[in-house]
Amino acid sequence: MSITIKQGLSGRYLSRNIPDLEVGCTGDRLGVKIAVDATEVFSETLFPVDGLVELADLGDLLTPYARKSLVASVEVTLTEGDASASLTTQKQTFEVVYCEADVPTGCEDFTKNHFLSLLLGVKVTGMGRLEYLHYAGTEEASVTARYDDGTEKTFELDPVGGNGRYTTIEVSPAHFAKEGAELMEYTVKAGGRFQEYEVDSRRTDCAPVLLFVNSFGVDELIYCTGTATKAPSFKRESAYIRGINRNYAITETRTFKADTGILTEDMADWFGEVLRSGCVRIVTFSNGKPNVGKEVVITESKSEQSNDPDELTRFTFSYQYAQRNHNVVEMEREGRVFDNTFDNTFN
Repeated sequence: MSITIKQGLSGRYLSRNIPDLEVGCTGDRLGVKIAVDATEVFSETLFPVDGLVELADLGDLLTPYARKSLVASVEVTLTEGDASASLTTQKQTFEVVYCEADVPTGCEDFTKNHFLSLLLGVKVTGMGRLEYLHYAGTEEASVTARYDDGTEKTFELDPVGGNGRYTTIEVSPAHFAKEGAELMEYTVKAGGRFQEYEVDSRRTDCAPVLLFVNSFGVDELIYCTGTATKAPSFKRESAYIRGINRNYAITETRTFKADTGILTEDMADWFGEVLRSGCVRIVTFSNGKPNVGKEVVITESKSEQSNDPDELTRFTFSYQYAQRNHNVVEMEREGRVFDNTFDNTFN
């Protein structure tokens, strides 16, 4: 008896782009065991058709497990047998990087040259904002900052998170400020990966600030600069109780409406990550410190784009608290009469 690997698995794959495993065997059965990070997640005996066993849609099986650690090691053990009980065994080992997107390039190429984000262009940020990047690997990272006086400065970055297979770094613009000069832009480099940031000097008021899980299972932040609206609605159930009409049940649904503000083409494409995210949370700032608040669900969105050359892309969406009780006390909200753009009113 023998096992012939007609289409094998090796190296590294994005979890939604794992090819099928095709195995030829001369025996009448094939035992298949799949282990993720040394934990068995699949064990079945399969029977060949015309001497062939095909393991298809492995991404559906392995993606939830890869989600736990973002980068997972997978081992497939193939054991051929027949009525005589003689055994032949082969193994296939590979790595899986969690990814819900269909990326049109190989995993090795993508993870070596891109951060774990679908933002493939310049990101607009501003002083006071938090920014983080994540990448598969442990290479050292650095930032080259450029200022309005024509000078540059390089900063070395220390990881703020990760697990030995991926790394998280903080790249908030405040860390690269220089006295006597204004930070204009900066570039983050980690191995062959580059991410450019453009600093908006207008210090635009941001509401809401959303922390969301992207297609690679890591957190990203988006700062909405358009008009923010809160529109609670109430459903009342009433009845006459002892001759008096009373509301015996009141259900509040607190709906928030947000406007992204004008987005660049790259950021407009990236914004779809917010709309498809399974976990979105509100971030508030109190005395300059961030507070990750309640989880919300996006209920409606308008994200239409056109190819008109003069179009200024901006999206609107509505969201609600994910929890049942919407009577939420916003302790961390800083009260103010005017937003941060008030000083620019008469400029």
